[in-house]
Amino acid sequence: MKGDLIDSEWLAVALPEGFEVIEHQELETLMDLKYKYMWGVRDTERRMLMRVTWKDSNKLITKLVSERSFAKQIDKKYARCRPGSGYRSEGLFERSVTGADAPAQGFRFSYTVEGVGQCGEVLVFKRGIRCYTLVYYTRSEVAEQNQPTYEGIIASLELR
Repeated sequence: MKGDLIDSEWLAVALPEGFEVIEHQELETLMDLKYKYMWGVRDTERRMLMRVTWKDSNKLITKLVSERSFAKQIDKKYARCRPGSGYRSEGLFERSVTGADAPAQGFRFSYTVEGVGQCGEVLVFKRGIRCYTLVYYTRSEVAEQNQPTYEGIIASLELR
């Protein structure tokens, strides 16, 4: 596994062989999202892609808006952005991310693009005034096979 510091400050991850960091400009094109604070990796053989975005807020906003609230907003946005795709969310859950201020809040999702099933997971977590959103995508046909690799990546996340 090779390590990478995601946000050049606090969030580190260990990546299995086969993963490559996606250049920022290409990631913006792939995600159709212009955002300064974004990092991503992919493994083309496994058909896995993961991106992380982050934003700093003031202490009051960070305390008032929960990870659960952010996760709900993202889920609603995904449903609106994928009309006709069969978008489905499996509901909210929480899980631990080492060093986060509280358990991450997230949801699993699935949808279809051009006849190809896609699925993944969104996790929202905080450290101090920084809020992170991690989004994982894979093809439905290989999701079960890729789950241990994804779980290993999540287990390696560390907020320093």
